[in-house]
Amino acid sequence: MPMFGATIFIMMHHCLLCLFVLFLTGIRVQSQPASSPANAVDVLSKTKEKLDRLSVVRYRQTRETKYYGDNYYSLFSAELFIQRIKNSPIGWRLQASEGNTLFIYDGQQTIRLKRDAMTIDSASAKNARQLEGNSYLSHSLINLGYFLPLVIGDDSTQKSISDTLIGGQSLYCVKMERPNRYYDGFYSMQPINLRNLRRPYYLLIDKKTYLPYQFITRYIRGNDDRDYITVTFDDLNMAPALPADSSWAYISYRDKYQPFKPKEKKPVIKTGVIIGDFTLPDYRPAAIDSASLHQYTGKVVLLDFWFKSCGPCMAAMPHYNTLQNKYGKDGFQLLTINVEDGEEDMKFFYNKYQPAYKMLFKGNVLFEKLGLSACPSSVLLDRSGKVTEVFAGFDEPVISRKIGELLAQ
Repeated sequence: MPMFGATIFIMMHHCLLCLFVLFLTGIRVQSQPASSPANAVDVLSKTKEKLDRLSVVRYRQTRETKYYGDNYYSLFSAELFIQRIKNSPIGWRLQASEGNTLFIYDGQQTIRLKRDAMTIDSASAKNARQLEGNSYLSHSLINLGYFLPLVIGDDSTQKSISDTLIGGQSLYCVKMERPNRYYDGFYSMQPINLRNLRRPYYLLIDKKTYLPYQFITRYIRGNDDRDYITVTFDDLNMAPALPADSSWAYISYRDKYQPFKPKEKKPVIKTGVIIGDFTLPDYRPAAIDSASLHQYTGKVVLLDFWFKSCGPCMAAMPHYNTLQNKYGKDGFQLLTINVEDGEEDMKFFYNKYQPAYKMLFKGNVLFEKLGLSACPSSVLLDRSGKVTEVFAGFDEPVISRKIGELLAQ
């Protein structure tokens, strides 16, 4: 896969910028006010009509995600086959192939095949809400079919249009933004709850076919506009060979594939139990040290588990120093424990937050030993090392109150 080094030339005159991220090396892009008297709503309406007329299509969908502030990068590419059907809550069924994974949605249930492990897993999905977090549907052509009517019919959504040239291909670039709102799944726009966050969308549309080429979401925090999700639709084939009817049925795979069995989890550690000692790497700029639980005997200790691609974890991190600075002098120690990221990530977050607390990593074994299943999760220990609370999520006021109560004993 080429490196993401596209050069972007922006030529705008009294026009909102059409900013986007490309992932083909050497593509030169010009963005300028539309040379023709194109209207953003008219162009979006034509694209909607084009999508509405599709009955079947096979294409490659590539999603690139970059969150600079969280040191997060992801590239995801899959070949999708989608077919319009009546008995589906989203109006479609699909098959998506990505590496060793084959994902199937027949309109009523999902099937996930792991071709390397030869396992099969299925789940009922009889309403659209059950599919909203699906990585293959997110930002897909199916999703766009729901997104466009919302935008076209909403006068509060600001829309503008410009011309873009990518590798000789002439495209419209339509910018769409509703202040303080973002697009949520299939049916609705939801309020943005973070101050100073904007989420404009950009749809690049082929001028000849009016089919989507690229869909971009930008996350603008104050003056920082570097974060984005870019989805590119390549190799669209509107007359593909159809998969065999049997390929949609679970029964077709059950003799060859074994049912997927999730790893058996230990029960969540109970209050009153004393956690055994452990030692983990402790990130420090000069050198990696180590820290053991027994070093904090006699203190109230909070073990907080996290990883960088966990959104709620990232939301919690700015509050860690607040807890340590508030209670540290009274005999409190916060140990944050990363469960999957490496030393370079620890360096990034250490430099970003300058922690007054301990930043430990390689904590996945301890995480599983404690029976925890999601992040962020926290375990609060009293001065004797006994578990007093297990928190799912990070609710700073609640956690802070519990720490204060223990210190007052």
